[in-house]
Amino acid sequence: MTDEIGADTRASDQSRIRRASEAIRDMADDLKPAAKGLEPVMQRFADDLHNMTRQAPFESLAIAFLLGVLIARRR
Repeated sequence: MTDEIGADTRASDQSRIRRASEAIRDMADDLKPAAKGLEPVMQRFADDLHNMTRQAPFESLAIAFLLGVLIARRR
């Protein structure tokens, strides 16, 4: 009888995991069009960051270092 209960629990867990993974896949599919709309914005941001880094490399390095320190201190 214990084996039957354990098997039922495992089957129930597996079906819940399967339903959850399907729901996550569906949500990801729903978000894909929105993500495609953000690509030009992200590309422009990356280009601006690239240009600022070329114009002021030491200042960019200092900002990156300070951000790294802040992130490390939070953990």
